[in-house]
Amino acid sequence: MSVLVYTENWDGKFKKLSFELVSYASGIASMTGTSVTAVSVGDVADQELKTLGNYGASKILNIKGDKLARLDNQAYASLLSAIATKEGSKVIILSNNNTGKAVAPRLAVRLKAGLGSGVSKLPLTLEPFTVYKRAYSGNAFAQLVIKSDIKVLTLAQNSFDVVETSNNAVVETAEFPVDGSLFKTEVTDVQKQSGKILLTDADIVVSGGRGMKSPDNWGPIVELASLLGGATA
Repeated sequence: MSVLVYTENWDGKFKKLSFELVSYASGIASMTGTSVTAVSVGDVADQELKTLGNYGASKILNIKGDKLARLDNQAYASLLSAIATKEGSKVIILSNNNTGKAVAPRLAVRLKAGLGSGVSKLPLTLEPFTVYKRAYSGNAFAQLVIKSDIKVLTLAQNSFDVVETSNNAVVETAEFPVDGSLFKTEVTDVQKQSGKILLTDADIVVSGGRGMKSPDNWGPIVELASLLGGATA
């Protein structure tokens, strides 16, 4: 039995987001007396995969497959469902980003699991399993009780501290057959923005509001963020 966490990679590299997820999964594993299995899909070097062990993962599954090179919600939900069943995972964790928001509900249906979206703290209690999340556009907080045997959680970005640990993780390469009919997304063109730090990855944020009066006055904010190695908001 283990806590299963899906860790995205970008061109074969992990970002702070992935380490935050593994740290969170490690926290739940400590509470439940289990271990953390991290899932990575795509072409990622073993050395990069092992970095997940620095944040609490004891086993890392590297899933190969040409069709899995592009995210398809139904196919990924099927894949993660098969892995969770094989690993006997009772808690599955994804990020509350576009990927997690698309995959987690489908995954929860497949596993007949309760879904806690946008959680921001470790469970308050295990019996009953109670998670903490923001509500009403962040103006209030809610305590959500999940009564199902299996739980699917999406973690709000930048809501949990990245915690490094010493752990000799085992990397396993595996292939899980996925029904070809589930692949319905075709990518015809990819355009990437480069040279800027994403707000979700930034340690420093320079923010401006209505006091800037006009978009014409935004230049100094961008310049300051660049000098500090931060992002703008």
